Formats: sequence, C-alpha cells, structure tokens
Amino acid sequence: MASSRNYRFTFSQWLDALWNGDWGNAETFVADDVIVNGSSMAGHAYYIQKLKDDNFETARLDLCIVDNERAELAARFVFPRSPEPLDEDKEWTAQTFFSLANDDKISAVQALAGANKSAGRESNGQINQETALPKRLTSLDLRKFYADYIDSINTGHFARRFRRYRGLIESSFEEILGLRFTIERLIVNEQTQQGAARLAFIGEPTKNFRGIAPTGNPVSFGEHAF
Repeated sequence: MASSRNYRFTFSQWLDALWNGDWGNAETFVADDVIVNGSSMAGHAYYIQKLKDDNFETARLDLCIVDNERAELAARFVFPRSPEPLDEDKEWTAQTFFSLANDDKISAVQALAGANKSAGRESNGQINQETALPKRLTSLDLRKFYADYIDSINTGHFARRFRRYRGLIESSFEEILGLRFTIERLIVNEQTQQGAARLAFIGEPTKNFRGIAPTGNPVSFGEHAF
C-alpha cells in the first residue's frame, strides 16, 4: 500500500493535469467504474467531462486531508464564480471525499457544493483553544475524539465543551425538531491532527430549511465538515 505522501503526490499529479487542461491525462488517474455520489458513472471520461463542464480548472485547493490508513482523501476547493446564475459573482466551495483503489486510481467520489461560507483559516491565524486537542492523538484517538464530539451534540452536552458554537447548535435544534447527527464517513490524518467527516442528520424542520417547507414529516440531509 502506498504511503500517505504517495497518495498526496498522486492526487497532486491529477490536480495538475486538471488545472493544465490535460483532460486525457487526468482520465488515467480515475478508475473505469468510478462511483460518484453513490452512482456509477459511464466511465472515467464522463466524470472528467463533468469536471470540465464545471470549470474545475479555475478551482483553488483550500485544504487537503489524507487518511493513509484507509486510502482516502478529503479536499476543499474554492471556485471564483458560482455555477448558479443568482450567485454567479460569489465564490463557490466544493467539499469532496475521494477513495483510492489498490492501483491508486480514484474509485469513488462524494461531493457537496454551495456558497462559500467556510473556506479559509481563522482570520487571526490562532488555534481555537476551546476546541484544541488536549494532546497529540493517534488516528484511533482522533476518531474517538470526533465521535465523542458528535455524541455531545446529540445528548445536549456540547455547551460544556464547545461554548463558541453553542448559539449555532442551539438554534439548529430549535429549527429542526428531533435533530440527530450520525457519522457516515470520517477521514483523519495523525500527522496533521486534522479530520473531515461526512455527517447525516435527520429531524423535522419547524421553518423553511434549505428550500424545504415544514410539512410535519422528518427529512434527512448530508453535510461535510472539515
């Protein structure tokens, strides 16, 4: 199995091909039967064409987390212009999870995109001491740390540990009755002490939420958190 450095290097080569418009070369980094957002694409050429149509060559890599134990990567890209006509002058963020097969080709992709609200570091460049890790953790401990964090939200104990996000989390529970989060996928890097998660959450909206009017029925959503 390749090291995390090799995974990152392979990923960087693929991005270079995309950014240079070398679409044919970019196809060679993608498996023939690549799965994109849970659906099998009609070959790697179709997926590369989709990236081309989305003007991927204009994207900037904002953050990349490599999970060397599971051959997975999480990447956050920032596009200078939104594909949506109403927001075409606004930046656009795509948060994407990649899985690599044994031959180091991209075999699965999960992507979520939206208006740019989260990309970039803290303006002061300082670590948030309130959520900082207590010590350097192993990859196993990182997974437990994040699982405990999500559990603290579901059980209502988050205010004791994460005061900074108390208002945001409490308002979410007011807007969505019975709100509950589950971790569908978690990518961690022991060396950088970073993680990225695909979260699923379910609940009953009490007001218009992401374009869905409250109907009295529960709905489910997905989020990518870095």
